[in-house]
Amino acid sequence: ENLLKSNDDNVLKLFIYADEEDRIKRIASRHNISEKEAKDFIIKTDKKRASYYNYYSPKKWGRAESYDLCLNSSLLGIDGTVDLITKAIDTYENR
Repeated sequence: ENLLKSNDDNVLKLFIYADEEDRIKRIASRHNISEKEAKDFIIKTDKKRASYYNYYSPKKWGRAESYDLCLNSSLLGIDGTVDLITKAIDTYENR
């Protein structure tokens, strides 16, 4: 049995992504590393995330149809992304 059930009625499945340039800058700043090191870190982390998700789920990591809501944090900013997630959760819980 898959641990990440695709039909769980009590779960709102979100995927937050960002433009590569923004991801690199954010990770480099957060971890005090070079942009090249940040890019390598992102590639390795994404591979691990995809491997885990794809193993435990019948769906594919990062593909829009695997989620209820996909958000581009480059477009919305961190605060805008948090606000939208909060509103989505409120709406989901009160449906």
